Amino acid sequence: AGIHAQLYVEPRRKVRRSVDRRNHGGSVMSGPLTGLKVLEICGRPEVRSMVHYMAERFQQGLRQIQEIYPDWFVGIRQDGVVMGLEFNHPTGAKIVMKHLYAHGIWAIFSTLDARVLQYKPGILLSPELVDEILDRTEIAIGKAYAEWKAMSRQAVTA
Repeated sequence: AGIHAQLYVEPRRKVRRSVDRRNHGGSVMSGPLTGLKVLEICGRPEVRSMVHYMAERFQQGLRQIQEIYPDWFVGIRQDGVVMGLEFNHPTGAKIVMKHLYAHGIWAIFSTLDARVLQYKPGILLSPELVDEILDRTEIAIGKAYAEWKAMSRQAVTA
């Protein structure tokens, strides 16, 4: 059995070490260290500043897309760079998700409400990549809108 250290943080922010004598193949030891490094990177002033910029830019860009498709793209829920995009169909997010995938963007519908797309671009993006993601999102939402309109026409004629 191997011996490795695990780090944890108590509520008073004291870092302590505990020794675990079970054999975990070495991966448990790197997990907490990786987590601490990720927290350190996320706390850097330049990363925090960029996240604020991205949140504002995504809000702007998504509102512009919403203005193009107001009867389809009906809501934006946002907390920083974690967003929910709401569509005017019981499974609208599934339709948009398919078109986003086709354009290289990973997003997934909410299992609690398939009208809402979970849109979480990440925090380590350049301004150019933010704009590219918004461009691809606009194209995907436009294609999903066209699909929704075609479905609506078929339902009326049926």
